[in-house]
Amino acid sequence: MVKMISMSVVGLVLWCSQALAASTPQPGDSEPALSQALAEATWPADITQLATSYLERYPLAAGAATARRLKDQAAKPEAVLARTDVRLYRRAFALAESKPELAPDIHRAALGDHAAAMRMSQAHQRGERGAAKDERLVLGWLQYAAVLGNDQAAYDLAVYFRRQDQPAVASQYEAMAVALNHPFPTELNHIRK
Repeated sequence: MVKMISMSVVGLVLWCSQALAASTPQPGDSEPALSQALAEATWPADITQLATSYLERYPLAAGAATARRLKDQAAKPEAVLARTDVRLYRRAFALAESKPELAPDIHRAALGDHAAAMRMSQAHQRGERGAAKDERLVLGWLQYAAVLGNDQAAYDLAVYFRRQDQPAVASQYEAMAVALNHPFPTELNHIRK
């Protein structure tokens, strides 16, 4: 009896997975569809995965060079987002779908543009361009921008963490800002608590 129920469950799961796969449009159905999905992707891991799929299926297509470039550009941002000290998640990049005024900067940031990431932080800080005021997103975008190489983001994080009485974290971002050639910090005090 248990064996019969187990077989029924397995059969049902297989049938459901096949039905779901058949009904879900796949970006790799055609070269233009995959190319379009790659152009619209805003999460670095998705860009890498779609570019890899494109290159595997269409290595000689006209868009292969673009796919290689996008894959290369998304590699560093993907690694940055995997770090534990960068708290920026997929939902921050998904705003491109619902907030078209943010889409260009989100797409540039997904490809490693630290200035675009800094603009995203500022948009969330000020509540501009359709971005909601959200301190977690401000900090996440600042962390992302700083690790990508934005000296002002690193400095802003140093100031933020000093004000939060976290001098150890603040000093890490201060050192990063100096290493990125930010002008000598004037607002930070060097008092250890």
